[in-house]
Amino acid sequence: MGSNVLYEKKGYKAYIILNKPEKLNALDGQMYSDVLEHLKDADGDENIRVVILKGAGRAFSAGYDINAEMNLVETPLEERAGFRDGSNAARWKMWEMGKPVICQIQGYCLGGGCELMMPADYVISSDDCQIGEPQIQFGAASVYLMVPWLTGLRKGKELMLTGEKVNGKEAEACGLITKSVPLEELESYVEALADKLIKMPPEIVAVQKWGINKQFEIMGLRSGLDTWLDYTMYFRFFKTPEIEEFSRISAEKGVKAALKWRDDYFAGKAGIGD
Repeated sequence: MGSNVLYEKKGYKAYIILNKPEKLNALDGQMYSDVLEHLKDADGDENIRVVILKGAGRAFSAGYDINAEMNLVETPLEERAGFRDGSNAARWKMWEMGKPVICQIQGYCLGGGCELMMPADYVISSDDCQIGEPQIQFGAASVYLMVPWLTGLRKGKELMLTGEKVNGKEAEACGLITKSVPLEELESYVEALADKLIKMPPEIVAVQKWGINKQFEIMGLRSGLDTWLDYTMYFRFFKTPEIEEFSRISAEKGVKAALKWRDDYFAGKAGIGD
């Protein structure tokens, strides 16, 4: 497995660490595959009682690596299968496994990184962490549409239809995460929570977790998210002027230039063809 995802075991705890700090832990297909394999290993290890998922460096994850995404040449069906068997498989494993998963986030937790943290059982962030799904601003959409299930209908639409980001305190207030703490207290808080969890009877923890999650599945969470994934393949056919311009600038000048154009465009400082 690649060194972009580290895996460590210490006592009853397993640590999965996104390890591409020079790119703010921007995710790609291989990293999702590694996360999935590490989750499977931890779930099958009787000595492990809790999993901590975190990112090295200044950020948990700034999202999916746009450069990697744009280099993929796939049909809509191939893209759907890639999400189903890759990134979403890792997310569903986190949801299904009997061990509790704590996600520790700081810096940025955006796009694919935000989607990776959502099925965790606990999400602890720094107060100043920036959390959100900004994909809509450059012509994409979430492939794991859990935000409304966590925040409720109104806040979910506010976030998902604008790509707006919230800080840790705001994310806690709207239910997107479990707890927000000062950055300097983040690691100690997560470790204390993990220490509390490993004292619980693991079999009962597993059954209790499954029971809680099953209530949401009965209400339609899983079927809704799986059905949404079927719709995402149609985004390949959307060719609005904004999407075309973003793609053109990315190809000619790079992703950073395209992102700057996007920000200027939505601020009214740039137009199509500028």
